[in-house]
Amino acid sequence: MPFPDTLQSAMWDSGSAEHDTELIPITPYHQSADHLLQSTSELQSGRYSERGSESDSGQNGEHRPQQSWLFRGGDRFQGWRFTVFLAFITSVIVFLFNLCFMLYTIAHNRQNDTTGVLYEGNCEKVQHLDIGLHLLINILSTALLCASNFGMQCLAAPTRQNIGRAHQKGKWLDIGVPSIRNLFRVSKGRSLLWICLAASSLPFHLVYELYASPPANEKSYNSTIFSTTSVTAYMIFLGHGELGKVYSPNLEVPRRDTDKWDAFERLWSSAGNDTLSHLDPTDCVNEYAQTFQTKYGNLLLVTEQVSTPITYVYLTTQGVFSPQRYLDLAPPQADPYGWLCPNDWGSDCVTYLPTIQSQIADNNWTVLSGSSSGGGWKVDYCLAEKARQYCKLQYSFPLTMVILGFNLVKTVILCYMWFGMREAPILTTGDAIASFLRQPDPYTKGRCLLSYQEARSISWKLHSRAHEPRVYNGKIKRWGSAVSARRWIFSISFWLLAIITCIVLLLYGISQIKSHSTVWKTTLNEINASTLIKGDHWPQTLIPIVIIANTPQLIFSFLYFAFNSLLTAMNFAAEWSGYAVSRKGLRVSGSPSLSQRSNYFLSLPYRYAAPLICVSALLHWLISQSLFMVGIEAYGPNMERQRGQDFLTCGYSPVAIVSSIAVGSFMFFCLVGLSFRKFESAMPVAGSCSFTIAAACHPAFDANHRENGEMDAGVQWENEDEDMGLLPVKWGSVQVVGLVGHCTFTSGDVHEPQKEHRYQ
Repeated sequence: MPFPDTLQSAMWDSGSAEHDTELIPITPYHQSADHLLQSTSELQSGRYSERGSESDSGQNGEHRPQQSWLFRGGDRFQGWRFTVFLAFITSVIVFLFNLCFMLYTIAHNRQNDTTGVLYEGNCEKVQHLDIGLHLLINILSTALLCASNFGMQCLAAPTRQNIGRAHQKGKWLDIGVPSIRNLFRVSKGRSLLWICLAASSLPFHLVYELYASPPANEKSYNSTIFSTTSVTAYMIFLGHGELGKVYSPNLEVPRRDTDKWDAFERLWSSAGNDTLSHLDPTDCVNEYAQTFQTKYGNLLLVTEQVSTPITYVYLTTQGVFSPQRYLDLAPPQADPYGWLCPNDWGSDCVTYLPTIQSQIADNNWTVLSGSSSGGGWKVDYCLAEKARQYCKLQYSFPLTMVILGFNLVKTVILCYMWFGMREAPILTTGDAIASFLRQPDPYTKGRCLLSYQEARSISWKLHSRAHEPRVYNGKIKRWGSAVSARRWIFSISFWLLAIITCIVLLLYGISQIKSHSTVWKTTLNEINASTLIKGDHWPQTLIPIVIIANTPQLIFSFLYFAFNSLLTAMNFAAEWSGYAVSRKGLRVSGSPSLSQRSNYFLSLPYRYAAPLICVSALLHWLISQSLFMVGIEAYGPNMERQRGQDFLTCGYSPVAIVSSIAVGSFMFFCLVGLSFRKFESAMPVAGSCSFTIAAACHPAFDANHRENGEMDAGVQWENEDEDMGLLPVKWGSVQVVGLVGHCTFTSGDVHEPQKEHRYQ
C-alpha cells in the first residue's frame, strides 16, 4: 500500500524551513506491502547497527550502535560475521595440524635442538612424502592467509560512526578496498589487532610457503619441512665386461690403497650378484653428467683396450661437488663430472657433451684423452653400481614453534572478532550506499557531482557551507582515474624497483659465471654448478638461508597487495559507474535482503580474480625456481659419511629469473592496459572515498529551497518507513522544482543528467 501523507509530514516535522519544500515524488519503487515495512524496520541489525533511537544518537549525526543484536546467536552466522566464523574455523584447523605435528616431533628423537628427521632412506619415497606434505601445507597456509586477510579487511573497514567522525573533521576514509590509512581513524583496539594479524603473516610468507626446488633431488623445498639429498662420490674403473665371471681380478693399484680396492671389490661383488646396471654409452653419459649423483655409484667403463681380461685399471675418483671448490679451481678439474672431459679442456664440461654425443653416434666414445685432439680408451658400454640412498625428509623444530605461535595469535584474534566485534564494518560500496540512503550524511549535502580527486584536494573545506552548484560536463573517464596519482606513482615505482633489482642481481650473477652459454641451456628443474652461491661471508646455517631464499616471496606478496588494491579500486569504480546506466540491487557484505546481492567472495569479479590467482601462482612458482635452497649430505665411494663436504646454500636460475621478470612485467602491463578502459557512464568517479559516496546519497535534497540563502547542513533525513537500499537503485537526476538540479542514488525515477546543466 502507498505510504500515507501523515508519515511524510511526520518525517520532516522539525521546524526547519527546508522541511516545507516539495518532497521527491514517490514512485512505484517506493510502494511496498506491509511485509516490506516490517522488514525494513528491522533492517538486518548487524549491518545497519548505526541506526538507533533518538536517545542513542550522539552529536553531529553520530549514532551509537545498538548492542542487543550481539547476544542473539543467530546473527553470528549471517553475513560478514559468518565469513569471520569460517576464517576462525580455518585458523583452528591449521592450528590443530601444526599442534599435532609439533607433538609428533616432540615424541620422536631429534638429531639436535634445531632439526629432526621424519624419514630417511629411499629417495623416491622421500620425494612422494615431500610432495604430499608440501601440497597439504600449501593448501593450509594459503587458506590461513586468506582468512587472515579477510580479518584485516574487516578490522580496517570503517563503521558508520567512524565515517561520521571523520567527515565532521573534514577527513575521508576508504571504503571497499584494502586500506592502511583507515587505521588512523578506526579504534585503537582494531588498529592493534590489524597490526598483530599483519605481523603474524610475515612468518608464513618467509618460512611456510611452497617452494619447488630445481632438483638434483627432484623435490619441493619448504623451510619448515625440507629434504636433504644424499650425494655419492664414485670411482671410475676400466676393464672387460666379464667382471662377475673372473675368479680373482687384478687391479693395477697397490694393495695398500685400501679405498680403491674396497670400491673395486664392491663392484666385483655386485657383478657376481648380477646387480650392476647395464648402461649403453648414451645412457651412461646422461646418468653421470649430473651436478649431484644420487642414483649410481662406482662405475666400470667396459673397454677391450685393457691388456688382459683379468686386469682392471683405476681411472679417477669423482668427488662430491663443492661450490667453493668450483670457485677456487678452473674447469674441468672443478666440474662435477670432469672425468668426461679431456684434461686440457678449458671450459665447463657441459660444453663438451655435444662432442661426446657425436663420438657415441660414430661408435668412438673415448675417455681420459690427453687432449681434445684424441687418445684415451674407447668405451663400449658401462656397468654402474646402484648407490645406497640416504635421502632425508627433515623438519626445523624452531620454525615449527614459530609457526605454531603465530598461528595461535591469528586464531585468538579471529575468535575475538567473531564473538566480540560489536560494530559492523562497512566493507563494500553497496554497504555504504545503503547506509547513506537510510541516513544521509549531513557534511556532504549539496555536492552531488563531487569526484574523489576533488574530495581529496578540498577535504579540509568540506565541513564548510561555502559550496555552489556545479555544471555537469558529461565526460566519460577511464578506469585509471579511479586511483590517485600518488598511489599510481607508489605502485609503479615499487614494481619497477623490484624488476630493476632483479635485472641488476641477474647481471651480477651472470658476471660471476665462468661459462655463460651453459647457464642458458639448463632447464628450470636443473641445478647448474656455476649458479650455486658460496662465499666467505655466505651463511651456512638453516635459518639465515631460509630468510634469504624466501625474501623474494615476501617482496612479491607486497607487490601483489598493491596490484590487487589497484585492480579492486578500478573494478569498484566500474561497478559504481554502472549504477548510472541500469537499475540494480546493491552488493552488500551482509545477508542480502530483497533486491540486494551478495558480495564477491574475492572482492573482485571472477573474470578478473581467476586469472589473477593463476598468474600469481605461476609467478610464485617461478620466483621459487629463481632462488632456492640446496642441502647436500656427502658420502664417499664406499658409502662412508663425509661430513666435511656437506653444505647448505642457495642456488639461482637465470632462466627462471628472466621468466619471472617477463611474467611480472606482463601482469603490470595488463593492469596499465585496464586503466585505459572507459567507464560506462560520465558519473563522477567516486573511487573508494567515503566523501564522494556519501555525497551521491541524498535522495530528499533540493537545492532550490533555502533559508536565508544557505542550506542547513545539520539537518538529517531518515525515512523510518522505507529503506531504498533494499530495493533496486540507480544514480541520476531526480525531479526537483527550480533551476538547480540534483543527482543522487534513489529507488525512484531518475534521468540522465544534462550536459552544461547545473546540479547541486
